[in-house]
Amino acid sequence: MNQHHRQSSPSAPVTRGPAFVRQDNEWAIYQHLLSLAPASSPQLAESTGLSKVTVNAALSNLERLGLVEQSGVREGSAGRAPRLYMPRARAGFVLAIDVGAAWVRGAIADLTGQVSARLQSPTPADPSRLVGEIVAVQRALLADQGIAADDVLATVFGSPGVFDAKDGRLHLAPNLPDWERADLVPALRAALGEETVFENDINLAALGEQAHGIGRGVENFVFMSIGTGVGLGIVANGKLHRGAHGFAGEIAVLRPAPLLPVQGEGVATPDQEEASFESFAAAKGVVANACRLGLEVSNAEAVFVAAQQGDDRALACVAEEARQLAWGLAAIIPILDPALVVLGGGIGHSGTLLLPAIRAQLAAWLPIPVPELAISTTGTDAVLLGAIVQGVVLARVKAFERIGHEARAGDGARDLVG
Repeated sequence: MNQHHRQSSPSAPVTRGPAFVRQDNEWAIYQHLLSLAPASSPQLAESTGLSKVTVNAALSNLERLGLVEQSGVREGSAGRAPRLYMPRARAGFVLAIDVGAAWVRGAIADLTGQVSARLQSPTPADPSRLVGEIVAVQRALLADQGIAADDVLATVFGSPGVFDAKDGRLHLAPNLPDWERADLVPALRAALGEETVFENDINLAALGEQAHGIGRGVENFVFMSIGTGVGLGIVANGKLHRGAHGFAGEIAVLRPAPLLPVQGEGVATPDQEEASFESFAAAKGVVANACRLGLEVSNAEAVFVAAQQGDDRALACVAEEARQLAWGLAAIIPILDPALVVLGGGIGHSGTLLLPAIRAQLAAWLPIPVPELAISTTGTDAVLLGAIVQGVVLARVKAFERIGHEARAGDGARDLVG
């Protein structure tokens, strides 16, 4: 232990004057209004525990500053009908970007989370053009809605990989060529804004499923995405779980289940000692196994189409895919004990063929209850929806901070407090 301690210099006590108290009250009222809207002043007074005088003054100030607006009056009330208030949706905006191996998707939402525009563009084959394509999507969305860049209060960027704040780089993104280079994040921040938030796409998909899909109201569940890559988003006790270094759910690096033997010779498969779970369970692995079984296909979707048509080789390939996915889940379920496993991604959406076999395999392998298994109901929107969920939280704080500084400077000691 270091025995040398630096003595901290004395500092003046920090005081919070009337302006801070007023702003705290306004923030509390704004937060309650977000969940109750439309709401009247008496409702907010009851909900927050603040006096009616304080609530009325706060609403008046928030309305003056453009953060809330009136939405009518409460009908059926005895006496004078109280006015109803709600957050002003267009007091700021959220930009959500989802970058994958096949598509660049973008969406603009207001402070209520309502999506006003969305756009998608094919991911360029040339990696050097990808940043330019992302910027083109951003600019097209803003132009479509007539939104100034300064009015975008939060930009959330979802992509494969894990962002390391220490070195400012994305890691573990092999399915996007050149995506881990040192100058990528600075280039994106220069184009999209310095405060752009980088988040793993499957983590965002889990948030999207929690807010808008089959994960709504489920405190503990996992979102397993199977497509070009494989990943897991974890919701534990109602919150996204990233782990100590952001790598929670990076199941792509697990070892795969050993392949079952096939009579005769087939196409060579990755060496078991070198292979990863992703190399067997993701789309390329499905195609490689189909070829190994003698089925000539160009993509994983064709395997599932052939299986639906009753092709024995395709059915065997689907059964092997289900076994691989069950193998990965069997390593996770005893640790996380989720109530629900949601399958998403291009292959995950074909889960009607996979779910019964996964469920049966897990029941055979695990001496503990098998969680409910379901297919994502958010489809290809999962990542964007999750980015908007995260972005709205950030944007509301930013909107309040932006008007709060103005209010504090203008009102000073005249602020009313409860």
